[in-house]
Order: sequence, then C-alpha cells, then structure tokens
Amino acid sequence: MIGGIMVENGLYKVKDQYYIDFPHDMHIQQKGGRPFYYAVKDNFGVYWLIPLSSQVDVYRQKIEAVEAKRGKGNCITYHIGIIANQERAFRICNMIPVSDEYVDGEFEINGSHYVVGDLKLIREISIKSRNYIKQVELGRMYSQVDALSIRKKLLVVNQNKIQSE
Repeated sequence: MIGGIMVENGLYKVKDQYYIDFPHDMHIQQKGGRPFYYAVKDNFGVYWLIPLSSQVDVYRQKIEAVEAKRGKGNCITYHIGIIANQERAFRICNMIPVSDEYVDGEFEINGSHYVVGDLKLIREISIKSRNYIKQVELGRMYSQVDALSIRKKLLVVNQNKIQSE
C-alpha cells in the first residue's frame, strides 16, 4: 500500500513538487493552497485525490448535460455534495493518484482534520470514482493527465522503498 498519513474521505492539499515530478498541461493549477482534494483509495492501495470546486453551478450544468444523454444518475465524472456545510463539486474526472510525500497538509476546521462523515456521500463518491478508474483502465474513458502512468510510477517507487528496507 502507498501511504500512511492519508485516510479515505479526508481532505488534503497537494505539494507543488507533485506538479514538477509529474508535469502535464492539464493539471489543475493551484492557487493559494487550493484546490482541496478528497481522498479515495483504489484496489492497489493507491490514494486518488479528487479536486473540489466551489463553482457548483458550472458543474451542475455539466452533470445535467451528461444525464440528458445517459440518463439520471449516470454521470460518473462529476458529483455535487456537501463539504463543511457548503455545496462543492467533486471533479472525479480530474482525480490524480498521490502518495504521502506529495501531501502538503490536511484541510482543517477548528484545528482538526476534516474527514467526510456523510455515509451516503461517501458511498456515491466511492462508486463513481471506482467506476471512473475502471473505465480509464479499460480504455473506455481517458485521464487528461495520464493518471494510470502516474499510478504505475508511484507503485514502482513504493516497491523500491519496500525492497530497500
């Protein structure tokens, strides 16, 4: 497993070093430590961070457009949910695989790490994110930042660390 400090459903910031080590024109640009990312874990034990956006209306329209073609509830690329009492858009199609060394900190409220506790939201994001990863693995969808290549590199680095211990 990659990771020891991250927990599923927690919110995190990503270090600038990630974007240096895995450069790509399509990475979401960080500004002032934002965006925050929601953590999910795949079957390899790799954490994937889903960027959150406050531009809910923009993503609500995108969800409606996908659902107009595929049917209600069939948009796996975006999701709207409540984070810290505010609506946020989960940009599932922009999620990135990350290891602990690239985590720049936790999103905190009153000095405590914010971890999503809404079981319905957790289930919905888990289903959509796992489905999205599976579709990318099968070549039916694509990752704008070649996330599978990044995951492979993270797994190799982790395997090398284990062998050298």
